[in-house]
Amino acid sequence: MKPAKPELLAPAGGMEALTAAVENGADAAYIGARAFSARGYASNFSEEELEKAIDYAHLRGVKIYVTVNTLLKEGEMESALILLSRLREMGTDAIIIQDLGLISLSRKYLPDLPLHASTQMTLHNSEGVAFVKELGIERVVLSREVSLEDINKIKEKNDVEIEVFVHGALCISYSGQCLMSSLIGGRSGNRGYCAQPCRKKYRLYCAGKQVKTSGSYLLSPKDLNTTSGLGALIEAGIESFKIEGRMKRPEYVAGVVRIYHRLIDRYLKNPAGYSVSEEEQETLTQLFNRGFTSGYFFGNPREKLMSRENPHNRGIPAGKVVSYDTRTKRIRIKLSNSLRLGDGIMVENAETRPEDKGKIISSMYTERGPVYNAGKGEVIEISFDSRAPSGSTVYRTHDKKLMDSLKKESEFGALRPKIPLLITATIAPGKPARLEIKDSDSNVVAVESEYLVEKAEKVPTSKAQIEKQLTKLGNTLFEAAELNVNVEGDIFIPVGQLNDLRTKAVLQLENLRVSKWKRAPLENLQLPVFGEKKATEIEENGKPGETEKRKETREIEEIKTQKLPGKPLLSVAVYSSEGLEGALAGGADCVYFGEGLYRRPKAAGKEKNSDGEEASGRSLESIFESAVLKARAAGSKIYFNTPKIVKDYEMKPVEELLSHVEKFGADGVLVSNLGTFNLAKEKKVPCIADSPMNIYNGYTFALLLQKGAEMAVISPELTLDELKEVAAYGPAECIIHGRLELMESEHCLAGGLLGKDGNQCSAPCTSGNFKLVDEKNYEFPLLMDYQCRTHLLNSRSLCMLEYVPALIESGVSSLRIETLGMDNPEEIRRITGKYRKAIDAFCETGERAKEKCEDLGKGFTTGHYFRGVQ
Repeated sequence: MKPAKPELLAPAGGMEALTAAVENGADAAYIGARAFSARGYASNFSEEELEKAIDYAHLRGVKIYVTVNTLLKEGEMESALILLSRLREMGTDAIIIQDLGLISLSRKYLPDLPLHASTQMTLHNSEGVAFVKELGIERVVLSREVSLEDINKIKEKNDVEIEVFVHGALCISYSGQCLMSSLIGGRSGNRGYCAQPCRKKYRLYCAGKQVKTSGSYLLSPKDLNTTSGLGALIEAGIESFKIEGRMKRPEYVAGVVRIYHRLIDRYLKNPAGYSVSEEEQETLTQLFNRGFTSGYFFGNPREKLMSRENPHNRGIPAGKVVSYDTRTKRIRIKLSNSLRLGDGIMVENAETRPEDKGKIISSMYTERGPVYNAGKGEVIEISFDSRAPSGSTVYRTHDKKLMDSLKKESEFGALRPKIPLLITATIAPGKPARLEIKDSDSNVVAVESEYLVEKAEKVPTSKAQIEKQLTKLGNTLFEAAELNVNVEGDIFIPVGQLNDLRTKAVLQLENLRVSKWKRAPLENLQLPVFGEKKATEIEENGKPGETEKRKETREIEEIKTQKLPGKPLLSVAVYSSEGLEGALAGGADCVYFGEGLYRRPKAAGKEKNSDGEEASGRSLESIFESAVLKARAAGSKIYFNTPKIVKDYEMKPVEELLSHVEKFGADGVLVSNLGTFNLAKEKKVPCIADSPMNIYNGYTFALLLQKGAEMAVISPELTLDELKEVAAYGPAECIIHGRLELMESEHCLAGGLLGKDGNQCSAPCTSGNFKLVDEKNYEFPLLMDYQCRTHLLNSRSLCMLEYVPALIESGVSSLRIETLGMDNPEEIRRITGKYRKAIDAFCETGERAKEKCEDLGKGFTTGHYFRGVQ
């Protein structure tokens, strides 16, 4: 059976890029509003420009998806919902969305607005996809780390459209799970303002000693390029192929879209003969690349994923440095490729900052003197401010001829096929001339002239003359594919009347192609009550039509009444039996037990074998059973911790862990993704929604409570004041101490740098404690798990010891100590005891703790509690 043709979805950061996408063969484009877009640094579109862009695309038969794919704070929900309401009326084909609260509200108030789940939702398993489908999501943009096998399993179990990235930049972290930019610089990737710290230099250390690495950009991946395996993706039945690049130039969009459009058609026409030409690969390479990878579709690329030597666009090699003249500041280059004036180059190993290595060639010399261009084998001289060693590679990063060609062809619109029309004309004497036109999308318009056709007295108007005028579609989007002209007798009609009739019909067809996507404003639409308004205030206003608002407020107030009474629990997340004992000895009310989630150095004596047993021979099952008994003996609650990332093939151990909850009498599980949350809900296992589920506002919180969560851990990106707003909705927990996880990566950093060749992991991560050190000498601990994923921790530990009273007054139900990277059980006992004392003192006597974070050590941070994020 012949596979269906996938949609080719192009990026557009502005109107020029949208034009380039449409004119070069995109079936759909995704664009961002000025607010709430995950590419906040792109130019994006104003509200007026959004409607113009949607109309432009719809006229040409192209769909538009608008990205409203950031996490939203409580005070932003109203503006976001109003924006969605306007986009709905404009005829947006779908919204690409991340925030669960906004999804919930839009399903309730804008039920006919299609929603696509953003890759920022970290959807990577069947259970998670099933959960969002239940919420009304029509399409899921899967995490970039899924394989074709993963996709097939997801499609087998879910009747939902699948979208994947096929070309462009990659994130080293799972999208939606990166706090690195946020905690380092206050610019949140979850809010569209990632500062890309992964593209900076880092040094790797093991057990305190620097490890020699090939390259210094240890977190910088290559760019995705799936052209060689495109046929397999088509055969998998993936509905939409997405190109990354809303921050890229229009010429980039034009070139990449054109090539992928051509390749998709080529494969569908002749799968057996499919190939990618050298010219096509060179064009893609020239447009932008950090080196290319096919990502995770066809297996784990391991070290081949990374671009450690250069995190910037390298274009294509253009030659080698012969010499550098310090007196004239000229560099001599022997060319292996052509260069011309206006081209951009980057010189490898130039003695300057990476971002300053590039240069646009404004003058160029050979032995013949000044030249406009030079070819392979020639030696040229150009001005260059920085010294570069002989033998260094020179890259052409900007091809002026290519870019000018792409720009010109896109602007003139000569690439997109004309829309075929069926034209039918009926012309009879004494009657208006009637013209009907029908396009390939079955849109039909019919117009009649005010002019009454005359009976010819001398020379009649011929059928050929009529056909000639009606098919003069000129610079319109249309062409006459079929023409039926019915003429009764000898008639006379002026050429101007035929032209007017044709122009009027085309204009009406254009209006129909655009207007049919518009949606009428919803009658009696009552948006929910936001902010500080309470039900009593609405009652006092007594305005008509407020019934739905009062109902919404009552529902919210009912959720808020679910709050746990009394002083907050003190919870501690631990990852070993020794850590559990330390937390219980320190007075923890609740522990989250995560034995077996992370690998530890062999020196610690706790490394598991392939059967999940410790070196001592104890099974994980017995360890969990023992943990419950210890917690019960101490009078504490215990929840089993589950992984943040769980592919379908990894679900069985999670299911077993869920069964252990009832078997051993644990209180439930801590879940970190929508898939494990959905599984716990189906199995009726009590669960707490952890912070990786990005609880940013009360509406997300309320949804998770309604779907079965006992409690939710609020995002660590919120300030204390914002936390207070969200905590009013129900049982909330916040993290108050410990190293926050900055990212989780499918790529095993230690294995990629130090592992042996081949697919079998040699587990170099067990040789000692690893950390990354940045250019400012901040140290970021690394943890590796049993699926060979990397977990990067913050350089400084969060500490809110002296602010415990303010946290309690915020209304949270639980305060949590996180012990990731904390191996010493005595340290866990001591820290837990300090917080235990502070909580008890304030709740029982109103006394504020005298001890401060500095009493626990040095180098602490208060995270975002007082500074927030952009």
